[in-house]
Amino acid sequence: MKLMIFLLLASVTIMLNKGVFSLTHKIQVFDIVFLAVFSFIFIKFILEKKQLYWSPFIVPVLVYLLMAALSMFTSINFWITSLEFIGCCYLVILFLLWINIVDTKELFYYSVWCWIIISLVVSLIGLYGIILAYGFHIDNPFGTLYVRHAYINNLYRVHSTFFQNEKFFSSYLLISMPLVLGVAFYEKRKRIKFFLFALILLFFVNLFFTFSRSLAGVLLAVYTVVFTVSGKLPGNKNKFINATKIIGAILILFVFLFVLLFSHIQLLGSSVKTANLSRLPEKMEVPYYYRPDIGIKQTDITLRYNYTFYIFLKKYALKMFFERPVVGAGNGTFLYKMCIYDLEGKTPKGYLLYDPHSMFLGSLAENGILGFSVLIFLWLSIILTVKKQIDNYNNLDFIFYITVACYAAILGFFIQGIDIDIMNFRFLWLLFGFLAVALRLSKLKSVS
Repeated sequence: MKLMIFLLLASVTIMLNKGVFSLTHKIQVFDIVFLAVFSFIFIKFILEKKQLYWSPFIVPVLVYLLMAALSMFTSINFWITSLEFIGCCYLVILFLLWINIVDTKELFYYSVWCWIIISLVVSLIGLYGIILAYGFHIDNPFGTLYVRHAYINNLYRVHSTFFQNEKFFSSYLLISMPLVLGVAFYEKRKRIKFFLFALILLFFVNLFFTFSRSLAGVLLAVYTVVFTVSGKLPGNKNKFINATKIIGAILILFVFLFVLLFSHIQLLGSSVKTANLSRLPEKMEVPYYYRPDIGIKQTDITLRYNYTFYIFLKKYALKMFFERPVVGAGNGTFLYKMCIYDLEGKTPKGYLLYDPHSMFLGSLAENGILGFSVLIFLWLSIILTVKKQIDNYNNLDFIFYITVACYAAILGFFIQGIDIDIMNFRFLWLLFGFLAVALRLSKLKSVS
């Protein structure tokens, strides 16, 4: 079992540009590993007549899958939505596979440390890419030149082994960061604790050089781990902690709004003009320092800006939603519908065909208010179930700290979903699996 856990966790960090055998970018190394592991586990369960564990998340997960199935019959393109449904089935099976492989505390402990060590290797590869890029100005596979950045030329963005896109690397770190932080808080050995905090610093360095929009989600995850754990410790409920929580929340909100604004608006330039007015305005709203021989000094500041394509993606997602508000255009049909808009001349020149870059707006566009409600039901069911479990914890053991860490990552992804499509991320469904296993083991412990 340990070998299969390692193979799954290691292969999920490898994302090739053209996929396996250059067939399609959607078929990755992880998918080949998954098929092998699934086949082995399937045969093992039949031979040993083992019973499947379904987890408390199974109802919202199956409702989500049912919605994907229904979408096929209301879609504007049955075949595209059918392929999307197969993808949803695959992710749900992955979730079920994980929670049935990791069925003991020993394997859970192993899988957590396995994730941490693999994150270390991936981040060291990312650091190597950063050194090549910024130290020697070498465009390399781990940190490629991003020439179309809005503000700085010759900017390199690190993606380590996630060759397809740096957003996958930053989203992967969104899980790794709180996970390592949770283990660091749990550990009593000073050397291990020092190693883990140093690893968090390495994660932050890599995250910075991805220049992605995941920063607010990561900060929220770290914030959640720190203050959830501190809230459980005796003697930490004082005014200083409360003030720090408020300041931290304000900082995260500021970062989120800042990143959201400057990822959707491109500053082109600015100008400052100063002139002297010889006459006073008819209506004086504030007192002016006025001399008849000089007049009043007036400064005009002009900003020139343009919208990035992220604005148009969200604009057309809303357009699709209002055209079919109940069921949407169909799961996975956003790009297909955008091609129709393009042929009809409804898109601006030079428009780049991308997905909606928003889990929420993408759901509204493709699945309407019905599918959007199912999506929110899935996320809130998981978040509230785990939150209730955390509140009821009395024994701050290893499982508690990992539950808090995964819960924090889920909150980070939920916020990140405002500006990134995340539901097809394989490691997100592994994160769901980590939470389900943690809940299972905590219940088994309480019973015993």
